Amino acid sequence: MFLKEYITKIKNNTVLLDKKDWINRFDLFDHIKQDMPSSRIEEWKNFKTNYLKKTNWQLFNAQLKSSLDVSDGVKAFSNSIIFEDGKFNPTLSSYKSDQGIKVSNIKDYIESNPHIKSKLYSDSEKYAENRLSGVVDKTPAYFISLNSILSSGTVIEIQEKKKIEGLINIIHIFSNAENENLVNPYIAIISKKGSQSNIQEIFYDIDCWVNNVTEVFLENESKLVFSRLQSKVHKGIKTSSFNCHLENSAEIELKVLNRENCKEDIRVFLNEDNSKATISGMIFSCKNHQSDVFCKTVHKGKNTFSDQKWRLISAEKSKTSINGKICVNRNAKGSDASFYSKSLNLDENSNSFSKPELEILEDDVKCKHGASFGEIDKNIIFYMQSRGIKREDAIMMLVYAFIEEIGLGVNEGERQGIKLVDEIFKGLKGNE
Repeated sequence: MFLKEYITKIKNNTVLLDKKDWINRFDLFDHIKQDMPSSRIEEWKNFKTNYLKKTNWQLFNAQLKSSLDVSDGVKAFSNSIIFEDGKFNPTLSSYKSDQGIKVSNIKDYIESNPHIKSKLYSDSEKYAENRLSGVVDKTPAYFISLNSILSSGTVIEIQEKKKIEGLINIIHIFSNAENENLVNPYIAIISKKGSQSNIQEIFYDIDCWVNNVTEVFLENESKLVFSRLQSKVHKGIKTSSFNCHLENSAEIELKVLNRENCKEDIRVFLNEDNSKATISGMIFSCKNHQSDVFCKTVHKGKNTFSDQKWRLISAEKSKTSINGKICVNRNAKGSDASFYSKSLNLDENSNSFSKPELEILEDDVKCKHGASFGEIDKNIIFYMQSRGIKREDAIMMLVYAFIEEIGLGVNEGERQGIKLVDEIFKGLKGNE
């Protein structure tokens, strides 16, 4: 069924939504009847949506028999939670429930945990932008509303006071989804009080439009290390939303690898006292494509901490961009927030954009930001060549040193991230 046809049927009440009793059906429908975000919207000014508007998107038919041949690389992941074409596949998954991991569909989870309904995305104002002019702008949350109408969703719960040993791997693979298919994975991750876990989410080989939403809820004193990685995007495009809410003394360490034809929207809400968020990421693009991240940290509780570190690499006439926003609300005394980005262009025809932004409504806080831009230093390359190092190897050594500044490869759980980075630059070398 085509997307426009499906929306018409919703309007005429001839099709039922999977999410029934906790979403504001009419609010979300009115929201997606509006135009998609464009460069006129601050959060989307660096990511073109013309292609999304012009294509006659077809909803993916999950009932089709899978033709997927799961690669040995995917099979090698232990403790995995696998999503095939946006749907949880328990047959392919190998997660260890006896360690304290619980996977449910949203409907079943709400029946046993009715309080969660008030936390899940249910109306377009939840992630709306409150402009300083007083306007409540719902446009940036357009794709979250679209996902909510089209997806039934999955809940991953880390049970109370459980410390999960090793990585939990969330793997997204695509089988039947073709170029003009729209796939909408929705995942809610709930870290119960005092729990600790390390989650790695990977998207493999996208050929369609993937519009995924992840909502994370960290209860008191819980800790989460979350790596969000993207492999090569073929003919597809990805619009992605990551929204994290922290309670008292909760901590998240978020690491991001964003690639070409991908738009990542990240919002972290430090809702209660002493919560902490450290965010670092690599934004890469090549071959005349675009890679864009909007990342916003909102300080609501007292003595909260956030730190953003980004590295941007543009090659082969491409563009990378980061819009990093820090909001310190009233009564968030003692907040400490920072943003810093460095951009590296590998050729003269590539470019990069970085915009730090502060919105501070409270005194007695510490906030800082900065951004720098540069190219590969030809003198250093010449020096390394004079010492017998091949030019492409010299470039790679400098690029990896540039990435290492944000800690890539320090933690044991980042081997897959390093592997994906290796694949990126081997592809560039192969096209020289």
